[in-house]
Amino acid sequence: MNAHTTVNNHTPGDAGPQGDGSAMQTEKSETALDGPALHQALAIATAEEREDILRETVRTQLADILAPAVVDDDSNFLENGLTSLTALELTRNLMTLTDVEIPLVAILEYPTPAQLGHYLAEAYAAVNSGDGATA
Repeated sequence: MNAHTTVNNHTPGDAGPQGDGSAMQTEKSETALDGPALHQALAIATAEEREDILRETVRTQLADILAPAVVDDDSNFLENGLTSLTALELTRNLMTLTDVEIPLVAILEYPTPAQLGHYLAEAYAAVNSGDGATA
């Protein structure tokens, strides 16, 4: 599966496969971006905005993988049916979009979109700070 294609299948405000869109349609739904647009948005975002963008990116990718599951910020990945195979797909999609190396164990250590989004924001900042450190 191509991560760029998956993200681009959803337009801003698109509820995706959930139907009513209650969990996926948020004020930040415009963050369902492809890789280059995501990098541009992250580059100009504040730390708080970057975390919001990455949390929404995690939610979008998770919803695509677990369709038609309803995904909110505090949805536990494993309780929503994420398996080892789909966890690998999620991390690959996120790594393709962000260019940040994400160990598979991060899914267990940061088991919600909010927690993984926070981790990704810190990792993205570290990778792009020029010091070569990782989170």
